[in-house]
Amino acid sequence: MRNRLLPEKTTLLLLLLALAIYAFHSASMFEYTYDDAFISYRYAKNLSAGHGLVYNIGERVEGYTNFLWTVILAGFIRIGFDPVLVSKVLGIVFAVATMLCCWYFSLWLRGRNDWVNALPLLFLSCSGPFVAWAEWGLEAAMFTFFVVLGLLLFVKARAQAKRLIAASIAFAVAALTRPEGIIFLVACAIYQFFAPVDVGKSRGRAGALLGLLLPFLAVYGPYFAWRYSYYGYLFPNTYYVRMAGSVGLYLQQWVRGLKYIFDYLFRGGGAVVLILIGLFWVLRRPAIKSVEGFLLLLCGLPIIYSMHVGGDSKQLFRLLVPYLPVFYILVARALECIWLLVARAPATHVPRWAVSTVSALFVALLLSYTYWFPTILYLSGGEPDVPLCDALLGRTRAFEAILGFERQKKLVGLWLRKHAPKGTTIATIVAGVTPYYSGLYTYDMLGVTNVHIAHTEPQPYRITSVDVRRTFPERPAGVVENILVTSHQKSDNEYIIRMDPTLILEGYDIAFREAGYKKFLFPTTEFRRYYWAKRPVKFLP
Repeated sequence: MRNRLLPEKTTLLLLLLALAIYAFHSASMFEYTYDDAFISYRYAKNLSAGHGLVYNIGERVEGYTNFLWTVILAGFIRIGFDPVLVSKVLGIVFAVATMLCCWYFSLWLRGRNDWVNALPLLFLSCSGPFVAWAEWGLEAAMFTFFVVLGLLLFVKARAQAKRLIAASIAFAVAALTRPEGIIFLVACAIYQFFAPVDVGKSRGRAGALLGLLLPFLAVYGPYFAWRYSYYGYLFPNTYYVRMAGSVGLYLQQWVRGLKYIFDYLFRGGGAVVLILIGLFWVLRRPAIKSVEGFLLLLCGLPIIYSMHVGGDSKQLFRLLVPYLPVFYILVARALECIWLLVARAPATHVPRWAVSTVSALFVALLLSYTYWFPTILYLSGGEPDVPLCDALLGRTRAFEAILGFERQKKLVGLWLRKHAPKGTTIATIVAGVTPYYSGLYTYDMLGVTNVHIAHTEPQPYRITSVDVRRTFPERPAGVVENILVTSHQKSDNEYIIRMDPTLILEGYDIAFREAGYKKFLFPTTEFRRYYWAKRPVKFLP
């Protein structure tokens, strides 16, 4: 008998096509590394050097939210590998593993080994957020893999009335990778409690629930105790950066979170997801206790979470990446329902091959839409006259501007490492690339790695009043405005002035000018860049 796990010929061809599309899609954005990744690299570098999980040596601030990812990178740094390359390779490996996990998830869910199971992979390979955040240096792909694995193990265990230990451990690993892993565990626990299945006479509802929670606590509990004793706060510093102080500001945060979801619907390819998942619900009306009913309920999580944290400042909808596999598994089921509806319609004179061709073209159109929104729009910078070939290859003026800005930040960091006098300190709102390569003590003006600023009240109007084009002449204005407006609404420039940094690299404010800071050009021909200081810095030759 043919092995059920071996894909049929058509499915195998579609799987290979999905991997080919992923490879092409990935190549167009591989060169870029997101600035925040270098914050994690700096923590990993200090850990590998024996200084602990710290951003500034001797200063314990949890300015990262990817513990396990950072520790893994520290191990690679310790044996001599470049964290930039390692993070990209690991991200791609986890992304491909997630795609294969989705194929098996769909296979198990449907109980049929055919081409429909390859559809989630095709959509993921065309999804800009899924592809980009796998290779931009952060932990999104690793987190997504363990979330999907945990969900698969959870629904399989429920269906077979087995213990939930494996699912619990998968969620624990996800939570060690990103704290949001706890959200998926809690969602599964609530579902398990209110929609129980027959788990046998030996274990009741409470027993099954404990079987899900206790292994997680056994893994995550010791880590949480350590991090609380090490950093002194219940949540990472980044959580306090996001959180509004008053009810009014928190409601504004809800509005920003909803706007983030609507942006995904209209500019991120989410409209197709919403329409097809809605159609699937209408056609199938799955029971709440069914796996499909559970996955449909999970689709509400990103809305709630986005409203709570106020959306996200990072491009290409990073916040939604862990939910994309669930979205596209349901999208594949919706397309299958449409196909069956057409196939079971009263006999017509239309040949079957014609129906198959039209269906294939329809799926290709949906995949093109998924690729266009937002990848092509992002790479083209929204400019309508960019040749499609250039946009597909990532050879556009907008993307080159972003890459150029990142390269310049690296040059500045390397130059400062070599020429900055001993004891030099810097202040910046971009706390990744330059601080990582310079190794200098850094004041993070947006508070991600600074406890004082993270615990101040939000000052949205003060931050967004920065003259973007004057302060960041090399960086696309839209990108900067997005970063400043969303998620980063805390600052304390008076505090920065009291700390008296040697120079300010970015984030210049009128308060600094009033405190005597002036604009100076770095004395080098390697790059043209300005800094702000009270007096010219006497750099080393």
